[in-house]
Amino acid sequence: MTSNYYQCTQNAQILRDARKMADRFVSEEDQFHLGYLPTEQAHPYTRNFSHTVQLDPLAGIRLLQKVDGDLPPVARRAFYSDSYERLVEAFASVVSGKGRLCFSGCGSTGRLAVMLEEMWRQYWEDRAGVLPGGAAQRPETDNPFFQKANQCCSVMTGGDRALIRAVENFEDFAAFGRRQIADLHFSRGDVLIAITEGGETSSVLGTAEEALDRGGNVFLVFSNPSSLLESRIDRSRKLINHPDLHVLDLFTGPMALSGSTRMQATTLEMMVVGSAMEEALLSAVEGHKEFDRIEQANRFAFLLQNLESRACGEAMAYWAGKECRIYKEGGRVTYLASRFLLDIFCDTSERSPTFMLPPFRPADDESAPVSWAYAKDSRRTSAEAWFSMLRRNPRGLDWGGDDYKAMDAPPYLCKEPPSLGSGEIARYLIGCEHDPSRKEKEPYWFLHIVIGDEDPDTAWNGDVLRIGSKKSDRGGEEILLPMSLPDSPIFLWHHLVVKLVLNTVSTASMGMLGRIQGNWMVQLDPTNKKLIDRGSRIISQLTGIPYAEACNELHLSMLARDKFLKEGGQTTTSPVIDALERLHGTK
Repeated sequence: MTSNYYQCTQNAQILRDARKMADRFVSEEDQFHLGYLPTEQAHPYTRNFSHTVQLDPLAGIRLLQKVDGDLPPVARRAFYSDSYERLVEAFASVVSGKGRLCFSGCGSTGRLAVMLEEMWRQYWEDRAGVLPGGAAQRPETDNPFFQKANQCCSVMTGGDRALIRAVENFEDFAAFGRRQIADLHFSRGDVLIAITEGGETSSVLGTAEEALDRGGNVFLVFSNPSSLLESRIDRSRKLINHPDLHVLDLFTGPMALSGSTRMQATTLEMMVVGSAMEEALLSAVEGHKEFDRIEQANRFAFLLQNLESRACGEAMAYWAGKECRIYKEGGRVTYLASRFLLDIFCDTSERSPTFMLPPFRPADDESAPVSWAYAKDSRRTSAEAWFSMLRRNPRGLDWGGDDYKAMDAPPYLCKEPPSLGSGEIARYLIGCEHDPSRKEKEPYWFLHIVIGDEDPDTAWNGDVLRIGSKKSDRGGEEILLPMSLPDSPIFLWHHLVVKLVLNTVSTASMGMLGRIQGNWMVQLDPTNKKLIDRGSRIISQLTGIPYAEACNELHLSMLARDKFLKEGGQTTTSPVIDALERLHGTK
């Protein structure tokens, strides 16, 4: 960092303000002190992950996969719970025409909510024999398959724009989640599946509360022990104890990276909720009388074992190593996909808040840094790609200052509401349009990611990464993860394998770049209360200072950074790293 930044940390007013803010957070925000939650703790398997992956990328990948091995037993237990049985029945009730279906989430679970909606729509559109989004183009038609596809929606905290870039602080407000459900005119008989990795995200809890108040059939899915949440977090206890709520507790232990619930938590949630959807569709629509849940759990375990093969591990290690080298030299990676663009898009866009990389850049903002990695559909224009990827038009939030006032939002949101309308999404070119930013720095890499028997687009040059067994005869390098994928009417196994592979490779490459210490995500931007708590715990853990003092050092970094940037300074490290460097605690 430059000396100007350190001068900011010595500013008397900033020192006083940091102490005041830290003291307030420590004394008044105890409901967001979450270090006791398993999803926020360090997994014993991966304590030395960053050191291991830098010395031996394949060995580092094996550590991540070892944590994934915790998941199949939890899935087996979940499949025989009463709540899972009720979930299958709820899906079946929507199939029979009783009410609508909605998924809600925030951050990684928000992306999962959008993905689950896409999977539902894909099933009915495939039965209708139409292209992606065909049902959304004709919502008033009498076609029963179109009607079923359009019975489903998803709510991501902050709207679909949050798929691209995190919306600061929105997850802290239950009222925002309530409003998003109210805007859908949710009513009695509708089904809401609210997914929150930790079980305590305020905005997601708000969606469930509003749906319950409106007489909905509501499920809450999370990955921490419900007894722990009930005993420690007021907002969670209030909802979990609601007599009409169905709780699906998928507790599996700590994540491979501390707090990185985009990994094991959302993988298991996709597996279990997706299996319930598949079971209901197969039985209620296609007449399959028996859905073998034991075999479903076995397929999941076998999928994980396939990824642990020597060939798959070496392919992922090679991929992560190449990305790491490109990033070190200032280059860029562009993933090309079509059928599974949403899966790839979700992992790629989530690297920004997870590892503090430059977020996706709008096409009309050439002053912003270019994203290290990007996802594009090489066969469609951007407008077509958005519609095809989501199988519908993007949904934005067109809230004004009065709306935020009515929800008792902070003054800064009421005064300057963020631009979250659906038009914002159109600023991001994810289609086949020429984008010189992806090639203006060398080395650059265009990588077609194809799953199963898909064929890569021959119109665009680039290498191929294939998950499956079919080799292509096109030119360029081909990276193969050899495996067979089971059949599924909603392509559940395809979605799971893409998620698992992308999560593993992106985490390994970031570890190789030094953006992880041990298994702590030190490149963390504390944009909400949960992340302020996590950043404080990381500083405390890595330096040995008390939590309260670490919280003060984090706020000092945050305020000094704000001043430094306003004065024209530039920095690419997080406030957590700033504090660690200032305290000489980096190892």
